Formats: sequence, C-alpha cells, structure tokens
Amino acid sequence: MERRWLALAVVLAALAAVTGSPARAADAFRCALEESRGVPEPDAGTAARVVCDQLRQASGGRGVFGVALGTLGKAVLVTVKREEPAASVTVEIQGLEEIPAVSPRIADALVHGLAFSATQRVDNLLEGEARPARAKKGSVKFTAGVADVESIGHGARAAGFSLGLLYATPRFALPAEMRFAWDDSASGEPSLDLFSFSVGGRGYLSKRDVSPYVGGGVGILRLQADEGFYPYDGPEGSRYFYGERFGVAPYVEAGVEMLRLHRGRIGLQVRADLPLWSLESPAMEFSAQSRYVVPVSIGLTVAF
Repeated sequence: MERRWLALAVVLAALAAVTGSPARAADAFRCALEESRGVPEPDAGTAARVVCDQLRQASGGRGVFGVALGTLGKAVLVTVKREEPAASVTVEIQGLEEIPAVSPRIADALVHGLAFSATQRVDNLLEGEARPARAKKGSVKFTAGVADVESIGHGARAAGFSLGLLYATPRFALPAEMRFAWDDSASGEPSLDLFSFSVGGRGYLSKRDVSPYVGGGVGILRLQADEGFYPYDGPEGSRYFYGERFGVAPYVEAGVEMLRLHRGRIGLQVRADLPLWSLESPAMEFSAQSRYVVPVSIGLTVAF
C-alpha cells in the first residue's frame, strides 16, 4: 500500500514539474507594447511583436521589457526599456518598414549593454545613418579679369589679365588665380613684365548683393623690370637698371563684389604683391643695383 502511494506521489510531482515549467518560462520573459502615439494600433502591435521576438532570442527568454512608439513628423521614435538591470534604448527610424532591421540591433544593445552605434554592421545600417551629413554649401566659379599694373619703386606700367577659380560662400571665398602682365610703355621708357600664381582667402563684410571685401594670400611671382635701352641714354649721373627674379610673394587686396545674388558676379579690386626679395641689376660698366619693386594691380574681374 505504501509503495502505491509513493509511486502516485512521484507521478504527481513529475506532472507538476512538466505543467509548471512553461508557466515559469513564461514568467521569466515578459515584453509588451506600453505606449503608441501617432502609430496605428495594428501597426504598433506588429512592430512590438517583432521587437519582442528579437529580445526573446537575444536574452535567452529572460527579462522584462517594454516597447513604446511615437511619431515625430515623418520619423518614428522607438524606445525599448529593460527593468532589471534598468536600461533603455531610443532610436529614430524613417518608417515602420525599418523595424525588422532595427530590432536585432536594439536587442543586441540592451541585452549586452552596448551603445546602439556599436551595433552597426555593413548590412544593417538605417536610412538615417547612411544619409550624407548636411553642410554649408558654397559654389565654384571660373574667373577672368583685366588689370592695370603700376610698379611702386620702379615707375613702370603694364597691362594684363587673369584666369582662375573661386570657391565662394556668403561670408568668405577662396581664390586661386594666374595673372599675366606685360610692358605697354614706349621704347626707351621703364618697363615691367609679370607672371604669378597665387592662392588666398577673402572675407566679405556683408551678405548683401553688393559687398566690400578684404583678403590676402601667397603666390609665386616672376617679375622683370628695366629702364629701356642699354647703353642707358638717360640723365647724366643715372645708372641703367635691369632685374629679373622668380620667388615667393605674399599679397593683400581689397575690393567690392557686385551681383552676389546672381550666378555671375563682377568685382573691382586693388591688389599689392609684396615680394620677399629685391630685384638685382647685374654690374655692367656701372655698379650693381638692388631695387624693391611692388606691383599694384587695379582691375575688374568677372566670376561665372
């Protein structure tokens, strides 16, 4: 009799263990939609089930989680919280269509304590993560100009032109320019030839259609200056001068730019090149000379 009761107790205990284990397993994992604002109820329920399924797999069926959905314009904010230990993840997606892609990453971040950005892989990026970052835009323009060049320290005049590129924004510009100038004087008078390539910056003093600006930069300058025919037939006691050199020359400039609200622009500017060297005239039958020549350009430029 006792053996029968013992066998019955063993069977009942086994049945209790079998029937009770699903309940305990169910109690070990809970996940539900807690809040939905702006998302239709059927869609919100489906999204929550997808997220909860991923949380169940990642956690091994343990933990208590809550899912909340809300709209922000066209975007959807997905917030998932864990009770023990307390943690939460909030992600912005561009539509509920991204729920299958974002759910494994949310689960990975919550269960393993990772930052959401650390769950990025080459095949699971969201639309917002792959979108190019916004930046202030500028425009690249071609430039062409003409100029009159005066030479402080020499007294010659030249005429020339320029070609270049200009990266322009509302507040500043970055010009790169080639300039050519040559002698336009009569025979026997002081003359000047010039070539330069320079890069620099300009700062506009306003955002209006017409704005003054100041700028500066550095360039490579080839400069040639002479005083006419040799032998020199100038005033008695004067000496003939001829110098040519290629070297570094910073520059400063100031001007006014017009039609800035249009595709094409017009600029009026004054520019002075400041060589870091002097021109040296070799000794002929006269002694050698050194002369510091500063080319000053007064010109008009068109950018388009």
